[in-house]
Amino acid sequence: MKQNIIYSIVFFFVLFGLKYLFDKSDTESMLITSLIGTAIFFIYRVIVRKYLYKQKDQED
Repeated sequence: MKQNIIYSIVFFFVLFGLKYLFDKSDTESMLITSLIGTAIFFIYRVIVRKYLYKQKDQED
């Protein structure tokens, strides 16, 4: 779980940095977009991958 949180924080800064480099819109919209992307990434890391690996193990 700690690893997922660390990856999510790094992912947030990467998203925010890319948004800053290429979009340069107002800071509030950059933060909101980065937070939404990070939330989706965290949900994928915690829930979806766990479900996919369970399903893969059942096939084998």
